Amino acid sequence: MDRTTLSSFFQNPYHRSITRQKCMNRRLVSILVGLILVASLSTFGCAKEDSILVYCGAGLREPMEEIANQFEEEEEGVKILYTFGGSAQLLSQIELYQTGDVYMPGARSYIDSAIERGFVDETENVVYHVPCIVTPKGNPADIESIEDLAEPGVRVALGEPAGPAIGKNSKKMLEQLDLWDEVSENVVAFSGTVNELLVYISMEQADAAIVWEDLYNPESMEKIEIPKDMNGIKVIPIGTLVFSEDEENAEKFMNFVASDDGKVVFTEYGFTTYPDPKYES
Repeated sequence: MDRTTLSSFFQNPYHRSITRQKCMNRRLVSILVGLILVASLSTFGCAKEDSILVYCGAGLREPMEEIANQFEEEEEGVKILYTFGGSAQLLSQIELYQTGDVYMPGARSYIDSAIERGFVDETENVVYHVPCIVTPKGNPADIESIEDLAEPGVRVALGEPAGPAIGKNSKKMLEQLDLWDEVSENVVAFSGTVNELLVYISMEQADAAIVWEDLYNPESMEKIEIPKDMNGIKVIPIGTLVFSEDEENAEKFMNFVASDDGKVVFTEYGFTTYPDPKYES
């Protein structure tokens, strides 16, 4: 199995979990993927020298795919392969398989954890992840603030607290506001990726969800901003993996993502690029 096949395998929707009850299935899938990876490496030896495998947070998919296209045009002969998923899920894959070239999670804490475990060496800060509340078009539950998520009867969708960056961040933010206990009682679904939360909103299966601001689509949903002093704004980093078999191109790609050209792409998709005084003060 080559790296293109492996990347496609990781992204198969069958292996995604959208509810708390599916956590065990996700663990079993992770083990299965690991066995396939080990078998493929044993059969074919090291991966192609002209490909870079990037573990990337699901909420960064669109800008990162465009950035990959630009990088491949600039660095002819180098192919970028992505594995998209929740930040914690990706870190578990990195720890288990110890292969790949670049890691770009949805928050700095995951990179710091990877550094502590000896998986990441060089890093760059790229953009910010700013949480906001989204509701179905028309805001049928009349959500006006984050406190409204604790009102009885409000159907809330959140990221899995132990999974994607948005889930961990949402729980911490609600705990700091003394709202976690009440809001968690209103949760109708915990998702494995931030993109799944958008599905709950678009299908009106939830009255509100906490997502990253850059994913807000004004045509299909409403947005309620969370004040800065109540919000859990995070820096999105990118880092190279110590077991990369193509360190030169891995570093080139990391630097390209963090460059002015890369940040232009993120700006086009609604991100605020790092550093920004309003978030650093």
